[in-house]
Amino acid sequence: MDKMSEFCIKTSSAVPLYEQIKREIKLWILSEKLLPNDRLIPIREFAKQLNVNQNTIVKVYYQLYMEGFVYSKPGQGYFVNQRDKKDSSKSEKLFLELTEEYIQTATDLGFKTECIVKCIKSFSNDRKKSNLKRLE
Repeated sequence: MDKMSEFCIKTSSAVPLYEQIKREIKLWILSEKLLPNDRLIPIREFAKQLNVNQNTIVKVYYQLYMEGFVYSKPGQGYFVNQRDKKDSSKSEKLFLELTEEYIQTATDLGFKTECIVKCIKSFSNDRKKSNLKRLE
């Protein structure tokens, strides 16, 4: 639960708040920042922390429940589900959503496909070099 105190949303984003919140929680679950049986922040507390309406958090938690990311214990809250074989497809789906948003933003800013690809390759190479330095 403490882990989610680092949570941040962008009010200036074109992506709706509930979608940003849901996506971030999915990312945290799939990247194992949140582990199976970790308790999510209670609805009221999370809404207050993010300065959003409680109904937004209710909607997010309900959708995460329906998609199998979390389970509910009445009177206790929401908890991260055990990982299963479908997680790789969930990861792929989230990756594609984020990639689509990135490409859409880049093209909206006027960048051409070649420039976007060059940027991704450069970023990837920089990360590889960074990882190698950490291993030395």
